[in-house]
Amino acid sequence: MSSSATVMPTETNLAPADALQDGEMRTYSAHGTDVLLIRRAGQYHALAAHCPHYGAPLEKGRLVGEQLVCPWHHACFRVTDGALCEPPALDALPAFPVRVHEGQVWVQVPRNPPASAASPDATPTALVGGQPPAPSAAAPDSRTFVVVGGGAAGQFAAQTLRQEGFGGRIVLVTAEAAMPYDRTKLSKAYLAGKADKKTLPLRKPDFYEQHDIEVLTDTRATGLHLRTRELKLSGRGPLHYDKLLLAPGGTPSLLPTLPGHDLTNVLPLRTPTDADSIRKAAGPDARIVIIGAGFIGMEAAASLAAEGRHVTVVAQEKEPFERVLGPKIGAMFRNLHRRHGVRFKPEAAVAELVGEQGRVVGVQLKAGQRLPADVVVLGVGVQPATEFLAHTFELEKDGGLRVDAQLLAAEHVYAAGDIARFPLAAGLGQHRVEHWRVAQQQGAAAARNMLGQAKPFAAVPFFWTQQFGKSLRYVGHAEAWDEIIFHGDVRRHNFLALYTHQNRIVAAATMNRDDDMICIEALMAAGQMPTPTAARRKQNWPKLLAAVQA
Repeated sequence: MSSSATVMPTETNLAPADALQDGEMRTYSAHGTDVLLIRRAGQYHALAAHCPHYGAPLEKGRLVGEQLVCPWHHACFRVTDGALCEPPALDALPAFPVRVHEGQVWVQVPRNPPASAASPDATPTALVGGQPPAPSAAAPDSRTFVVVGGGAAGQFAAQTLRQEGFGGRIVLVTAEAAMPYDRTKLSKAYLAGKADKKTLPLRKPDFYEQHDIEVLTDTRATGLHLRTRELKLSGRGPLHYDKLLLAPGGTPSLLPTLPGHDLTNVLPLRTPTDADSIRKAAGPDARIVIIGAGFIGMEAAASLAAEGRHVTVVAQEKEPFERVLGPKIGAMFRNLHRRHGVRFKPEAAVAELVGEQGRVVGVQLKAGQRLPADVVVLGVGVQPATEFLAHTFELEKDGGLRVDAQLLAAEHVYAAGDIARFPLAAGLGQHRVEHWRVAQQQGAAAARNMLGQAKPFAAVPFFWTQQFGKSLRYVGHAEAWDEIIFHGDVRRHNFLALYTHQNRIVAAATMNRDDDMICIEALMAAGQMPTPTAARRKQNWPKLLAAVQA
């Protein structure tokens, strides 16, 4: 026998055959490995027990049809084999062979399975207990597919092209110096100093090499010629494409008309370099002023409110998130921040940024007050990075690019992510949605349509935010609403909010209602949400979903 013989998996007597009822799941331990045992349609299945995105306990998730849904960020996996069905996870869920024999459930678990990290900040996203896709063995293809943008949409599109069997050339073009990374961490764990730079990459460089994906970093798209199918690039010759995906993301607003905007330590938060600059400038006891009370501004405030720092948020609105979540939830977040020492200047406008010797020292408000500042963080939103498309397309007023239901912008050209103004399912109009998971889903949908699958994008938008350890989840999309129906206690961070528009529930926000939120997303996707009148009464959301699935 060779000394390098493979160590065989160990078969473990995991549980009695009657341990679970149909539709139930439970976590067991087998030789130090957490195994999620699931019983569905009379069959047992065994999967890794933690989500390969951020390590969430999948036992607290839910079975929806043939899929297992993560309770935190709604990654979905096929129950039968752990295959990835929906992001934000990038990898499949490891599956273990299982059999029932003499009244017991037996599972084969490898001696060294992929490690599941208890802390989402301890390990790079792609390594948290997942099963990365194997390098493609697709048939050779003479075509070249080009993807502009190394963010959520671009990275997931390139991965999906290979997983779907595309054997041609894939070129991923990104204006950033870094390989694709998890931007969602920048305003949270990374800015707070709880995660280091090695936790940011979505993939290690050898992933792109193994999957034959060319990544052109520090390369900016500067123009597009539709007739010749040529993409103009900075510092390089034009790149010919057979199919093109435009996913360049957004550019942070830098308030160029504001006096003092170019002072040292006036910083946006969009890239790892931005976050590094803020961390370097915001030492202990630093005075920090954040302009903007949106998600970037508020997450940055939560991350920086430690080590004796003095954090002040200046906002035009009366409450944070007022235009997205409404004043009641906004007031809850304001009070949460205040309890942690964050100060607010609501309904305030900035007149200028005051400097001494080229460095910012204060923020002058139009009302007359001057706030001392060692650092100013600009959290006033982003614009679609579509300047290079202005001579090719008729862009929307906000810089967005209109696409059809298949994310097609022009013949052979698709768009996804922050720039795409797309039709929401169920006839809710054209919208541009700046959510990480939506960008990934659109990247995957565009990739499949580039391969000729011709399927409309129909996913229900979903996003999350975490501040001071409190997580809010949001599903659907409501740019306007007629009423917000509340169940639970907003002040105690345990509630469900339902946003109604034209006698339909179009969005929901929750805290500490993870199971309900999974059900609501599934009901929205099926077009089976109750009416606002019915929803004013307390609903059993799992029961409603079960009726739809029956």
